[in-house]
Amino acid sequence: MSVNARVVECRVHDLVRELAIRKAKEQNFFGIHDIPYPLSPSIGSSKCRRQSIISSDIERYASVEHSSSTPYLWSLMFFNLGHETCRVSQPDFVAKCFKVLRVLDLEGVGVESLPCIIGKLIHLRYLGLRHTGLKLLPPSIGNLKNLQTLDTNNLKQVPNVIWKIQNMRYLYIEGQEDDIPLQIDMLENLQILSGITFNQWIQNNSKKLTCLSKLKLEGRCELVEGVEFSKSIAKLSGLKSLYIKASDESSIPSLALDSCLYLSKLDIKGHMQKLSETFQFPLNLSQLTLEACRLDCDPMPILEKLPKLLTLRLRAESYIGMEMHVSTNGFPQLKVLQLFELSEMIKLNIE
Repeated sequence: MSVNARVVECRVHDLVRELAIRKAKEQNFFGIHDIPYPLSPSIGSSKCRRQSIISSDIERYASVEHSSSTPYLWSLMFFNLGHETCRVSQPDFVAKCFKVLRVLDLEGVGVESLPCIIGKLIHLRYLGLRHTGLKLLPPSIGNLKNLQTLDTNNLKQVPNVIWKIQNMRYLYIEGQEDDIPLQIDMLENLQILSGITFNQWIQNNSKKLTCLSKLKLEGRCELVEGVEFSKSIAKLSGLKSLYIKASDESSIPSLALDSCLYLSKLDIKGHMQKLSETFQFPLNLSQLTLEACRLDCDPMPILEKLPKLLTLRLRAESYIGMEMHVSTNGFPQLKVLQLFELSEMIKLNIE
């Protein structure tokens, strides 16, 4: 268990593990396809509806002979395992051969472009494109009405068709190069939104995102007005986790988060003004991380008053002063204190 009572790992009895493996083999639950070695009945067959591909020679797997033998495949996951030359130049074979696919994970596989035909995978629920080098998504991605998870990063821009995917629950779009409008307030089932820019966020009506529990904002925020931004966050009645990352040349806008009753985790990375003048923290906050804030005044007199804080992490350049002071009754429930790369600090006083 973690300090905030979350389960981080579990154990399975060896007999239960053996039973699960045996049943998976009997029911052809999954198949492992390692290109240099042919499939054997023990690790998979053409009847498997879930395939894992472990090789750098993915083009061989795309052969018509193999693809046509598994037309009812549900899950297709590629594992690069560190092969730098692992690329697929014609990913359209996926949409042509596996029309009932529900899970497609291309993480770590070099993909030059995603064909428009991907929009015909109408049963797709999970699309993983992280670390593929892909820069653009085709507008046809808006046709994936059953998609629940889109996991990608470092796109040049996200097409403004995501709002059409009403079943979207988990949207990861970190590292956008172009800050263009993106409508997401039609996604009423959205639970996690990671990587939307400040400007994109402020143009949406956050009140409609009633299911949103985790939000990560990033990019330039100097044009975002603090009061308006705080109100947009306060409308998220179910928000539990908030991560704010400002670009190097901009500062974090002022925040009044005291009305966010369920917000328990807050991460802030970027230049800030004084905490006492800028921020109002939620009283139920249990985890707080500050990084690159460059605070010149001791933050402890403010932070030690948070009654339910369990974990406090002050990372690189979060504080540029020389001393910090914790009073006798400060941090009544604190269990973890991390001070990392505070290069100017020389003394911590604890009464």
